[in-house]
Amino acid sequence: MLLLVAAGDRQAFNSLLHARWNKVYTLALTYLRSAEEAQELTQDVFLKVWQNRTQLPTVANFDGWLFILARNGILSELRKKKTRPVISAEPGEWEQDTVLPDHPLIFKEASALLAKGIDALPPARKKVFTLSRMEGKSYEEIAAMLNISRNGVKDHIVKALHFLRNYLHEHGNDGLIVMLLFAGMFGRK
Repeated sequence: MLLLVAAGDRQAFNSLLHARWNKVYTLALTYLRSAEEAQELTQDVFLKVWQNRTQLPTVANFDGWLFILARNGILSELRKKKTRPVISAEPGEWEQDTVLPDHPLIFKEASALLAKGIDALPPARKKVFTLSRMEGKSYEEIAAMLNISRNGVKDHIVKALHFLRNYLHEHGNDGLIVMLLFAGMFGRK
């Protein structure tokens, strides 16, 4: 598909956009905490993909490349947010906007902790969770792939989320960062 996009095939690009949109949007929403800003940033990321489509044949890991585009956009937005004051709940008081630190190491540590939690899931639950939250598949698609009911998929997701919330709470060094990452990345459907 990437070679077709690189050649300027708009249908292939639309398929790529459809397949990866949720992953980028969810990451943006996690950190920007605004659906409007996340949508705008996601659009910008895919615009950059289209504008740089001639580079696609040389990209060895497209998901990693896409993540870097998204991360750089998010970090840029967070830096802008940090410099804008926000009115606090108390009239007359000002406070700095509270956003996640933009240090890549913190994100990397939180992601590693989350990956350990996912690895600790029972195999069937891990498979369902990965298909849903990492690959963006719908409950119906997963049910058909694994030959289980949609309710079975939903049950696996609910139990996985419950387990991961507890796992992150027990093992997290900075609970706020990990929980915000978790809520944005895994709170849909």
